[in-house]
Amino acid sequence: MHGTKPRLEVVEGGAGAAAQESAPSPTGPRSRARIVAWALAGLLALAVLGFAQQGRRAERLMTRVAGLEAELAASEAALQAHRSHLADVRGAVSELQELVEREPAPARTTGSHALR
Repeated sequence: MHGTKPRLEVVEGGAGAAAQESAPSPTGPRSRARIVAWALAGLLALAVLGFAQQGRRAERLMTRVAGLEAELAASEAALQAHRSHLADVRGAVSELQELVEREPAPARTTGSHALR
């Protein structure tokens, strides 16, 4: 018996097998459900934070748009004033052009002296 090695065999359903099967595993269904719940809670918190940040950004942009609209209205009013002034200048230039191109009027005389 000194020369033979002991034979080891796998015994199904032995005394230690029942204890291993009944012990809860660290990655069991309840543990996985908790992990998923915490992950979803974290994602929800990130979504809420992102939504709040987008709301603040939209508010700033709306304020900026209102300022730009006011600036645009002022620029359009100034442009209209310049166009009106330009029309007045063109009218005056046209009148001057007519005066320049008109034939000279005959000289008027006052008394005995003629205007030259």
